[in-house]
Amino acid sequence: MAASLNRRGGPSFRVRARALRERAVLERDLVSFRRRYGEVLRPKPGPAHGVALLASLSFSTFQVKLEGMIAKALQLQGLDVVAAVPRDGALVRRYFELFGVERFVTLDEYAPHDGDVDVATLLEGVRSAEDLKRLRFRGADVGRQVLSTLSRYRHEGSVDLADPSARELAEQLLPAAVRTTLATEALLDDVEPELVVFNERNYADQGPVSDVALERGLNVIQFVSGFDDDTLVFKRYTAATKGIHPRSLSDESWEIVREMEWTPERQAELDAEFARRYDKDATFLARWNQGWTREHSRDELQRELGLEPSRSTVVVFSHVLWDANMFYGHDLFRDQEDWFVETVRAAAANERANWVVKLHPSNVWKLRRDGYEGELDEVRAIRNSIGELPPHVRLLLPDTEISTWSLFSVIDVGVTIRGSTGFELPCFGVPALTAGTGFYSGRGFTIDSESRDDYLGRLARIEETPRPTQEQVELARKHAWGLFRARQTRFTSFRSVYQPVEHVDRPFEATVEVFLRTAAELAAADDLRLLGEWAVGSRALDYLERNVVGVEAGQL
Repeated sequence: MAASLNRRGGPSFRVRARALRERAVLERDLVSFRRRYGEVLRPKPGPAHGVALLASLSFSTFQVKLEGMIAKALQLQGLDVVAAVPRDGALVRRYFELFGVERFVTLDEYAPHDGDVDVATLLEGVRSAEDLKRLRFRGADVGRQVLSTLSRYRHEGSVDLADPSARELAEQLLPAAVRTTLATEALLDDVEPELVVFNERNYADQGPVSDVALERGLNVIQFVSGFDDDTLVFKRYTAATKGIHPRSLSDESWEIVREMEWTPERQAELDAEFARRYDKDATFLARWNQGWTREHSRDELQRELGLEPSRSTVVVFSHVLWDANMFYGHDLFRDQEDWFVETVRAAAANERANWVVKLHPSNVWKLRRDGYEGELDEVRAIRNSIGELPPHVRLLLPDTEISTWSLFSVIDVGVTIRGSTGFELPCFGVPALTAGTGFYSGRGFTIDSESRDDYLGRLARIEETPRPTQEQVELARKHAWGLFRARQTRFTSFRSVYQPVEHVDRPFEATVEVFLRTAAELAAADDLRLLGEWAVGSRALDYLERNVVGVEAGQL
């Protein structure tokens, strides 16, 4: 009896029980979603005259609901939407069917059956992470995608292929990436889409899909979350945009925004965006990243952080070192952990400034979602590479009570690779040093370095960093306004509703509420129509809010 109870109460039993509970939650959600919106979303507007491939490949019901709304926009343009889904994604298919999506494909049904890929040949000559990063297969960045998967799986910003466990995992992941590449080629031959839409492109099991579609010369679009609730950002995926952040302004968009007159009304709009962005109670995303913080006055910060008033205060804004960290632009350092270690080392060596090293707050909910309870990679990196920090360097952990907005009151210089604070700080007359391209560097309002040595030299004399000119401040404000007001799409047909951060590990982290009451209202929805027109009929790189920037459809 005791042995039986022990087996029933063991880890495998608990895992199965949790899976059953989660499935029950999702089944109830599906029934509720169908009851509320099925009659609105299921009807298709008419006969199709083309095919769009929605490369979902996700078990996330929240992502599927967002993709379902995108599918409606494409259906309104006369496209038949085919969804690529996971092999065992029966529940995902049932969600998609609520949006009138009736055709499904999986990568597995197109995967080659002629045995495993010759890993040894592919990895021949690959000795380091840099070697792996450069590995390509039939137009797909399979090495980069394997490396990103390794980093994410191990929650490490730096991957050492000399580590047997890391290399073994790479040897397991690379064949999957190659098979995905070959399967995608066969899938595209069969489905023949004119448009491909995807969200994730960073990992070995999905990344090759977008690369192969691009290699075929197809119309490819990536969507990501915006800076605010209820927003998405869309960018056309081309050879020109492949290496830049999807939230960025293309050169064409930047030209439109830069030439706009900077008025008191636009300044007020930007002020409101910043206030909302850093108000921990204003949005779900703010609560996820700042919900446990409180505002600190300048005097409080000086006391709590031990800031010497006679010195400049430098804040280093770290990234999540292991999260999709190698796809945008050119980095001055080998990886984000290398940048982090060398930046903190430079801070320790320059005691003429106060240094605050702020770890990214999204570590809190991302690690919770992943079920990771180990040591932070940044803490481990400091201990192994630097040791005890000197008194003039302060480390702020992700769950610090000090809000990011509070730090703005004491910052004299900000440091980042390409984080959002790099385009925000210059809006307030604070210089920002970058260590990578691919988002906003080179737009005229940041301090960019040509090399690693150039960057480290700036850190060595960071107390001499000049403030941005008024012209640079205005450029930064126009850029931030363009990102917040024109670049992200605020839909009127639906909105996203997020779980509290303490529930992020539950079966779904967010859901979608639809405001349309009938299929006729959906067919007349301007927000869906405009998105569909841009996706199908335009080749502009960015989808902009036309009414905000004041341009006609033909200009985009």
